[in-house]
Order: sequence, then C-alpha cells, then structure tokens
Amino acid sequence: MTQSVVVRPGVGMLALFPSMSYKPWYAIGEFVDNALQSWRANKGNLRAAHGGRDPVLKIDVDIDRDRGTIVVTDNAAGIATADVGRAFTPAEPPADATGLSQFGIGMKSAACWYAQHFVVTTTALGEPVRRTVSFDVPLIIETKSDTLPVTETSAPAEEHGTTLVLTRLNQSPPTGRTLGKIRDYLRSIYREFLVDEDVHLVVGGERLRPEPAQLLTAARWNDREALALEWRKDLEVSLPSGRRVSGWAGLLSKGSTSRAGFALLYRGKVVQGAGAMAKDPADAFKPQEIFGQGNTFRSQRLVGEFDVSAINVTHTKDALIWDGEDEEAFLGELREQIDAEPLPLLRQADNYRATERNRSVQSTVRNVVETVAQLVGRTERENPYVHGAAVTVGPVPPEANDSVTESASPAVEQKVEVSEAELAVQGESLIIRVVDEPADSKSWLRVERAGDDWVISMNRAHRFTESFAYLPGMDLEPILRLAVAIALSQIHAQQSGSREPRFFVAELNRLLAGPLAERTEAVS
Repeated sequence: MTQSVVVRPGVGMLALFPSMSYKPWYAIGEFVDNALQSWRANKGNLRAAHGGRDPVLKIDVDIDRDRGTIVVTDNAAGIATADVGRAFTPAEPPADATGLSQFGIGMKSAACWYAQHFVVTTTALGEPVRRTVSFDVPLIIETKSDTLPVTETSAPAEEHGTTLVLTRLNQSPPTGRTLGKIRDYLRSIYREFLVDEDVHLVVGGERLRPEPAQLLTAARWNDREALALEWRKDLEVSLPSGRRVSGWAGLLSKGSTSRAGFALLYRGKVVQGAGAMAKDPADAFKPQEIFGQGNTFRSQRLVGEFDVSAINVTHTKDALIWDGEDEEAFLGELREQIDAEPLPLLRQADNYRATERNRSVQSTVRNVVETVAQLVGRTERENPYVHGAAVTVGPVPPEANDSVTESASPAVEQKVEVSEAELAVQGESLIIRVVDEPADSKSWLRVERAGDDWVISMNRAHRFTESFAYLPGMDLEPILRLAVAIALSQIHAQQSGSREPRFFVAELNRLLAGPLAERTEAVS
C-alpha cells in the first residue's frame, strides 16, 4: 500500500537547511532527541509490550567512512500512523511540545545539513506496518515537490523503532579526533539521561556512559582542623519574570581548566556549557560575573548544573533566549548564593590548595628542585663564570627568613610547603626554593639576600605558575629552570656592579600579575 505525505513548506526550507551553522554533535543530537522523546512518552506502552519489564532504549549511531554513510537506529515506539504526516513536514510541531521534540524541525534540518539523501524507516509500537520515506533533497528542490511517497509493508507485531540512513553526505563521516569529540559532546549533552541504565547510546561502536564530577571533600581553607565537608550545595533562583531556575553548584576535587564550568539543562538536555564535560573549555559556560577573568583558581574548580526549562530555547537547542533582565538577575543572584555561608564555594575555590597535603605532589616538587639545582651545578662546572657546587636538600633554617636584608619584592608571611635545594655559586651559598604562597599574588619570583645566602623563591601558587605549571598534570621543571636563570642573571649583574638590578625582577613580577599569566586555548 502506498500513500503520501505533504512536505510544505519544505521545499524552500529544505534548501536552507544545509547552510545552517550546525555542529556535528548537535546535528546527531536531533536524532537522539526524537528517540528519547518517543521512549519517554511511550514508556507505559513499551513496558506492557515487554511483559511488564522496564523498556531499555537502544540508540545506535553507526558511521561507515568507506561507504560514506551514517545510520541511526533506535528501538523506541516509532512513528504512529496519526503522526506520519506531521513528522515529515518541516516546522510542524508535535501535538505534545513539552518534551525534547518541540519545534518539529530538528530531524529534518539536521538530516538535510548532514546529507543530500536520507531514508527514514519506522514501525510504530502495536502497528504491524513498516513505513519508509526517502528524501532526495536536491531533487525535491529542483522539482519543487510538495509531497513524497510513503511505502508501507507488513512488519512483525513485536517490531518497533526507527532507522535513519544518511548518504551522499555534505559533511565528511566523522572519524578519529572528530568522532571522539562527538562522543564527548553527546556524553555531556545527555548526561542526565545516560545515568539511567535503561538508556544505551552507542556512537561508532562505543557505548557512552556519563562521567559525573568528582567533588571536593575538605575542610575550610581557613580552618584546617575542622571536619571535612563536601563542597556542593543546591540552589534556586527566582527571576524578575517570575520564572525559577534550580540546580546545584560545587567544587571539583582536582582543578581542571577543561572540566570546570556550568551546564544549563533544558528538559534534561544540556543546551549551554556542554564543552566542560566534553573537555572543550572554549565551549564551557563560565560567566565572568562568577568565574572572574582569566585562569583563576575558581575557574578550574567551580562546576554546576541548572535546570533552565522555564527559559525559551533556540530551535537548534544549543542556546537560551533570555527575556528582559532575567539573565543579569540570574547571574547576580547565583553568585551571591554560591558564595553564601555556611558553604562559600567561591572563597573556598580561591583559597584552598589541595596540593598542600599531597605527599606525591610535594615529592615531585622536591625532585624538580633538586634536578634544577644539579643542572645549575653542571653549569658551574662547564661555565668558568660559576665555581663549585654541592647539592643538598633539607629544611630552611628558621633564621634565614628573619635576616633578609635585600629583596626584589617584600616577603610575605604564612609560607606553605617549602621545597628547596642548596648549592655553592661563586663561593656563596645559593638556595633554590619552590613555595606555595597564595597570599602573595604579585610575586612569582623573589631574589633575596638572607645573611650569607642568596635565596631564589618561585611561587607555585602564583597565577603564572598555576596557568602553566601547577602540579599535578603540568610540567614544573622548565618554569623553574627559567626562574632560576632569571634570578642568577640578577645576582651576576649585582655582583658585577650594575645599578639596581633587582628592579628587573620587580618589573617581571609586575608584568606577570596581568594578562601574561593567563592561559588561553589554542585556536585551530
């Protein structure tokens, strides 16, 4: 049996869809949306059809680079007879627009963006009929056809679900890093659905599983002896329009530039901020009003998820449409609540240092310091300007801090976690130190005269070190090598009679207190 469906106003719209600014993960997400919505809306009927067992939704996105095809298969409830006409007509919303399928445009626009030709085959739950519709987009546009034939064949009564086959692709079939990025994004976008063991999303042969944030459990930064707390809180913000946004915010147990940030969820789907969990910081949602400028400590620890279903969303479901003062009010109130007592997340993020009691990290720092000291010793042996070297690692004599007579920048109190090495340079004692001094935000490097010693101190808690060499995960040694070379240059200049060589390091610290200390993402 053959009937037909109307594709008005499809001809003109189909011509526009290939030029839309989709990203591959959002295009594929449109197909996932349809399957999820069908499964959720028909759970009861699916359960009854499977003998009372909870229905397991399986969505498989298969990519064949050799054949140049993408096939999306699901075992949801399929497209019922009453919905066939609407489902294939662009811009025809479903009768129930409260779910993920809201505008009646997603599947058609995404399919046209990805391919010149696609075929949809569907069998509705409880209907022993398999329906197939074939879209040849260039031909439809050329002939200005308003209708497409729907081919119907018989199907087993227990069959249900939909298959979409994309061919003659406008976009190259994703492989390698692009495929990995699609997986990361879909895992992030559908995080709330994927925590359900009854939802299986497979992309390129790999089942996607959620990666929940590992949150910080620790005492307050200003009370180390207090009980450890989980740094997470539930929040609810009332907007001027009367709408509400609810969710939670917390701090990551380990700082991460790529994983921090907020996610805004619309009806369970992330519409803004998916880049954080997808390890794409360029697409993270880090409003400056809350996260501050640059690569701050809070920008590496603060995370959160907020239900913004009360806010309007774009038809591509990758951005929100705020009304009036709602967005500004949301960010302002959210910031206040996030840092409110008894769990001030922002102050904890700014001041807490997980590495202060991390023995493995401190051991790494000590090894780096000793390695750099030994390299200075090699320089002394190979360069006649420097004489004699003996490297030892040990605690700083208390009196060293009390006898500073000359300093490029003033020393600060409350030094934490000092790692150091001693050696002789030009017959004088040289102490190379790495310190954690969060309170000294302006001094990355200090060169001090302490009694008979020269003390070179590099601040690991400074923004510059935090951006480029903050352990774990980054390489501290080259940064320390550079710091020691700069410090030795000052010492040598001073020994040679140069006027005020210490101002060189002072100017360096001034410059590194600004944008030069910020880590930026590479632009491909």
